[in-house]
Formats: sequence, structure tokens, C-alpha cells
Amino acid sequence: MIDDELRPVASEFISGVLGDPHCESVLLDVREDAIVDSDLSILYLDVIGKRYGCTLTIVGGEYSVSIRDRDTNDTITTVKGREGSWELRELLDEIKTKLWGDK
Repeated sequence: MIDDELRPVASEFISGVLGDPHCESVLLDVREDAIVDSDLSILYLDVIGKRYGCTLTIVGGEYSVSIRDRDTNDTITTVKGREGSWELRELLDEIKTKLWGDK
């Protein structure tokens, strides 16, 4: 299960991108974390905006975010953390700005 503190922040972000006209593609998956061979739930979200793409992964209380250039698929930024909901909220706000903004 995703950490109780991170769940509302992630849910708000997902709801926002699903209804945003700038969002051209959304892939959302929730499953068990096979990578670390555990029964922890994992949330995987891949969003493509007009110029950038973003991948968000949350396992328990840890998260990872990568932003990439849509045209070249080159990774621009990768952030990993477990700082809590406030820091994740700020990070997701920056991602929204990047996804929907100009180059």
C-alpha cells in the first residue's frame, strides 16, 4: 500500500492530469512491486504533455520522478525521495508546470 501521507497528493495529481487538455497520454498502473520481490504496492504513472514526459513511481513511502524531453526521450531530471507529502506536492507542481509549459 502506498504511504498514507503520499496517497492524497498522488491522487490529486493523477486526477488533475486525467482531466487536463494539455495531457496527451496517461498510463497508470498499480500492482505489487516485482522488482524488489516484495508484496508492497507500487504506483506507476507515465504522463506525456506537449513537450515533456514524466514518470512517477511510488513504493510505500518512497517516490521517484523522471522528466524527459518528449522529442528526444532524453532524461532531463530524476528525483528520488522519501521526504513526505509536502515535498512531493511541490515536486508534482513543478512537474505540471514543466509538462504543460513551453520549451
